[in-house]
Amino acid sequence: MIPKQTTAVVLEVRSHGEADKIVTFYGRDTGKISGIAKGASRSRIRFVNKLELFSLLEISYQEGRSSSLVRIDQAELLEPFGPIRREYHRYAAACLAGELVGQWTREADADSRIFQLLHWALTGIAAGPKPMEQLPLLLIFFETKLLDLLGYRPDLTGCRQCGTLAASARPYHFSLSQGGLICRLCNHQHQHGLIPLSLATARLLARALELDLAKLNRLQLPTTGHREAQHFLQQYTRHLLQREINSRSCFTALCC
Repeated sequence: MIPKQTTAVVLEVRSHGEADKIVTFYGRDTGKISGIAKGASRSRIRFVNKLELFSLLEISYQEGRSSSLVRIDQAELLEPFGPIRREYHRYAAACLAGELVGQWTREADADSRIFQLLHWALTGIAAGPKPMEQLPLLLIFFETKLLDLLGYRPDLTGCRQCGTLAASARPYHFSLSQGGLICRLCNHQHQHGLIPLSLATARLLARALELDLAKLNRLQLPTTGHREAQHFLQQYTRHLLQREINSRSCFTALCC
């Protein structure tokens, strides 16, 4: 078999037998893939301090002949993102980002934009000087951008029925069934599956969808807006995935 390489972020590591490890990673060129690292628990050269959660690696691997698991032959550490594993609030934030990518993506379905978004998020989680102030908004932007890349971009540009986006049509709600905003004037039937969403929060998230990652730090949202946006994303993602994101509750509890 011809050896292959990819730059990848480690999403999950678990022991396999006494010496091996099963590693799930999201690679720039591979998407989500799981592989076995033989002897990783005892290795002092090839894998020592490398196969850590959320580390950025250059992985050399070979595809399996009779298994979906690839064989990980070597890993070079590019960025350890050490603060993520040293501080619980950063770790909880990274777990949420990692679980979202893990739950939303299929095996071997590569998307370099998702890899770039995940790398951007982990860089911000590890480096932010005021994590408890910055992490909620960073993850709000991360999840909003991820939904867009996955084809579930929330329509926040105006009411899905009349197109209005103005203070005179408040309060607005987000319709899970329609994937967009509904204004007060069009909400005659008091539909089910409506999430309250203020005009200010809707406009900020719509702006975030348009901006490049490097420019997102220009946007600010009050703490009350954080909670509103987090609730909206939780409900929308649960509606689409038909399941909860387990790590969300841990991170949300830290933000309260």
